[in-house]
Amino acid sequence: MPWTADLAGSAGVDENALKLLIGQLLGYPVMLIYRKFLTHSSTTMQHIYFALTGILTGYWFLGNEVLHNIAPIVGTYLILTVLGGSMLSVIASFLYNFLYLLIGYWFTEMDGYLICWTMPGCVLCLRLIGLSWDCYDGEIATKEGEKVLSKDQQKAAISETPSLLEMLSHSFFLGGYLIGPLFSMKKFREFTTPGHIDTIPGSPIMYSLGRFGLSVMYMALLQIGLNYFPADWPDSAPYYEASLVMKMLLLPIWVRVCLYKYLSLWLLAEGVCVLSGLSYNGKNSDGTLDWSGCKNVNIIKFETASRFGHLVESFNINTNHWAASYIYKRLKFMNNRIISQAATLGFLAIWHGYHVGYFITFFNEFVVINFEKKWMGFLDRSEWMEHPGANVVVKVLGWCYVFIFMPHCFIPFSLYTSSRFLASYQATYFLFYLFFLSLPLAMRFIKPLMRLKPRDKKE
Repeated sequence: MPWTADLAGSAGVDENALKLLIGQLLGYPVMLIYRKFLTHSSTTMQHIYFALTGILTGYWFLGNEVLHNIAPIVGTYLILTVLGGSMLSVIASFLYNFLYLLIGYWFTEMDGYLICWTMPGCVLCLRLIGLSWDCYDGEIATKEGEKVLSKDQQKAAISETPSLLEMLSHSFFLGGYLIGPLFSMKKFREFTTPGHIDTIPGSPIMYSLGRFGLSVMYMALLQIGLNYFPADWPDSAPYYEASLVMKMLLLPIWVRVCLYKYLSLWLLAEGVCVLSGLSYNGKNSDGTLDWSGCKNVNIIKFETASRFGHLVESFNINTNHWAASYIYKRLKFMNNRIISQAATLGFLAIWHGYHVGYFITFFNEFVVINFEKKWMGFLDRSEWMEHPGANVVVKVLGWCYVFIFMPHCFIPFSLYTSSRFLASYQATYFLFYLFFLSLPLAMRFIKPLMRLKPRDKKE
């Protein structure tokens, strides 16, 4: 029996989850060795190092299934080599990478979440599709000038098609291979320039240790919380036997336990990126060094969120930014924000897998975010907000609102199948949907009381 199986059995955790954690932890010694010996080496040598360390870690974690992570890279390389930075290459890359992932889900997806090659594969899918768009933007900039590109496109556009070694290095870089974050090839090329480390006016070690420490804290909270609130708690006997009031009080604790799994791993991955130097993002306005270039979660905003928009802005930041840049904004030609938003959320839902719970979760997000946009628009124009204590009251009430309703948005994501999450919703009398469905009617009575200031455009 492998030593990881013995250790996982002793700790009472899934062996694949333990191997994922160890694989991410390996990023720290890998980056320490890089900083000590390779930062002034040639770009080729750096790419070889990142590609080899990532592939070997992937092989240890996944075995021969790591080939399913290599195949999309090779396929995308061939597409870009043959078709160059054209719209045809974008379409071919999108279809190839997305279909490869979806076929993988078809053969691996179960009633629960399975840790296998599709976990790094889903991140890889976005990375390679984004790379194809970046090559297309670079071709457009070469022909028509950078001014035709948006600011986001200018930051990521590349005019030179990457080599296969570059793509393997970019994709298997241990700071982003297993669970993200996403970062552009342009940023990665700058990072692997010999001596780039000398341009950074300070050491990342203390900030990296801070990210690592936060990760350990959230892992500890996760392990403690799982003893009382496992991922399927909203479909368990203790949940159904609890009173409605107790359910409403315990569900917010349950959802935080669930989300701490993601927070702890993203913080761990961010620490690896910070330690390498890839996360350096220049200086802040106060002169301090900005290491947020690979941040995937904003802890303070997440924990103090007073609206669901804050959760979107603070949780899985890089994926949300990717979706905004490569899906939502690319649909601008449709001239309809609702359609663009629905298409983006629909893409993200199926990107997670086929479980109906994913689609319901993103539908919930669509409903809540659009309600908030309208409500906040009214609130910003209301004379209520002129009261000295209005902002404090809004933040406190907003935090309570997010605290209570966040788990109801997430229940389908955690329970996967309709029979399970519908039973869970029924146990709370579908209060989440009753609340949001009744809001249009309630707003008819609340709106006149808000004393709205006039504006030029119609609501």
